Amino acid sequence: MAITEWWICPLILGMLLLPGWAILASSGLWRHWQGLQRWIVALGLGIAFYPILFYFARWVVPFLTFGPYKLMALLTVCAGVIAWNLRHDWRAQFDLASSEWIALGIVGVTLLTRFWILRDHPYPAWTDSLHHTLLTQLTAVNGQLPLTLEPYSPVPLDQYHLGLYALTASLQWLAHIPAYTALLWMVQFLNGMCGVGVYLLLDRQAGRRAALVGAVVAGLLVQHPALYFNWGRFTQVAAQAIMLIAWAVTIDTLECAIKDDNPPLLKLLLATLLSGGVFLLHFRAAIFYGVLVIVGCLRLGFRALRIHRIKSWGFALGILAILTLLIVSPALWRALMWRITRIGSTATIQGIERQVVEEAYYGLTWSIVPYLVAPRWLMGIAVICALLVVLRRSRALDQVHWVVLLPLLGLAYQLKISWLRVTNLSGILIMFYLPLAVVVGDTIGWLLDHPHLPRVLRSAGLLLLTSLFCLNEAYARAITVEPFRYFLTQEDVTAMAWIRENVPTDAVFAINTYFWLPHAPHGADGGYWLPYFAERQTTAGTMLNNLGSAAYQETIMYRSQQVKRLESGDATALHDLRALGVTHIYLGARPHFAGGGLSRTALLQMNALILIYDQGGVAIFALQ
Repeated sequence: MAITEWWICPLILGMLLLPGWAILASSGLWRHWQGLQRWIVALGLGIAFYPILFYFARWVVPFLTFGPYKLMALLTVCAGVIAWNLRHDWRAQFDLASSEWIALGIVGVTLLTRFWILRDHPYPAWTDSLHHTLLTQLTAVNGQLPLTLEPYSPVPLDQYHLGLYALTASLQWLAHIPAYTALLWMVQFLNGMCGVGVYLLLDRQAGRRAALVGAVVAGLLVQHPALYFNWGRFTQVAAQAIMLIAWAVTIDTLECAIKDDNPPLLKLLLATLLSGGVFLLHFRAAIFYGVLVIVGCLRLGFRALRIHRIKSWGFALGILAILTLLIVSPALWRALMWRITRIGSTATIQGIERQVVEEAYYGLTWSIVPYLVAPRWLMGIAVICALLVVLRRSRALDQVHWVVLLPLLGLAYQLKISWLRVTNLSGILIMFYLPLAVVVGDTIGWLLDHPHLPRVLRSAGLLLLTSLFCLNEAYARAITVEPFRYFLTQEDVTAMAWIRENVPTDAVFAINTYFWLPHAPHGADGGYWLPYFAERQTTAGTMLNNLGSAAYQETIMYRSQQVKRLESGDATALHDLRALGVTHIYLGARPHFAGGGLSRTALLQMNALILIYDQGGVAIFALQ
């Protein structure tokens, strides 16, 4: 990564803060928060702004497209709104306490750990990253969120969350960088913001020390979401970046509504913008968030009942629900219709075949829980802190209830009801860093604020040792990679540039393939990226194959099965591949990540193949 690319970070910050601050400044709602809290709320609003804008633009005015000039004009208007409305109060926005500057330092270190990894890994990792890049490119080229993955593959996108690509495509326009680079910088920025929601929630509910501890735990001590970079888990981390910001604003709003006969309608609107943004960024993360909302709203409902304010609570909650449904409606209706039409197809998997799928997708061995959640020592601390939260009846009790209820979603598949098959336990456990950071921060902050705290625990020496430990963990976040997940190399990119110039546009490439589920193949080396870098089809498609028609899924399945036959040395598979329209075979610079794969030596011995490219470890064969 060239050092000149570091300017992208402040560009992202400005791109997100301008819309958020414009909303706060024009509404005057910035006065509801103090110091750094305002900046965090503005950041959350800015992240939610782009998905909402792009979804509504496609829904209401489908002929409207965006681009770099329109976006720059919009941001200029936002800057003007901020300058006018804060012309007498702008100095107050920078009047931060010393502890808030420490919080900014923690966020800065967290961001550094996320961006540092890009120095040696300029290409996205693992399997989901391909369709994230393709969707970023489609959004940037078309100027609006796509309805299908065409021309890359005939896959409709009604069931897929597209909010992230409003952010990544906008960055691609502003920075004039490739789609995959815009994707990496945006998602790593959002990854680095993983602790700001924790900070905001704890600063409002438990105090500044608790907020600082929570930000350190979420950003530096837990391996998640830093590991998401290895997995290409980008849409989920985007939603989680604003999840607790949305919850902090929502809970503040409901508490204000219970205390006041006139509910703060503008603040209700802010809460719905943030909550709707969570949904538009990741549908399943919104379900996780919905569990937290139910827990917190029920707690406030019982409180409102005790003080005879149940009508105010119900009125505010009703407005929140209606406005949130309105905001998510451009995506929700299409997703529900897709779900209804597909619900029968999932029921056709029967017997042993269904059991294999369930074991592969839903199965979980407890030995990998520390990998999915947090190190054992930190999980032990979190359990102790959770018990203290229960005994103290702290406001962090919502997070404890959240952690208890969420695994039920991952186990709901055992009820054999298709509508409840929304996720697996792994997808839930990897976002436990959020409640874990809140619970630990709340309890440690309470201990640090305790009047009988031993003086030795307040010593500068202990603070220094703690800081050194945190810096050591920060270093681990910056360098931890899983090398087998990185398929693409510069040699592959060079080969794909050659393909663009020398291979017909209708060529179809057989590539090294891996079946992660019996019905779900994906690429296993750099050839997986041919659709983006060479604009050529492959036998494996993308990880969104399951959204396509039954005929398309069958084609991908059959092509991939023939590739596996060829891998086993069955030369007759070439005939079937040719009959399926396959014209070339691509072997990446890095071998099949799981071992085995197509053998260059074996392919060279087949008379039906001609080696047409052999450079940098990449081999390309043409079928005669």
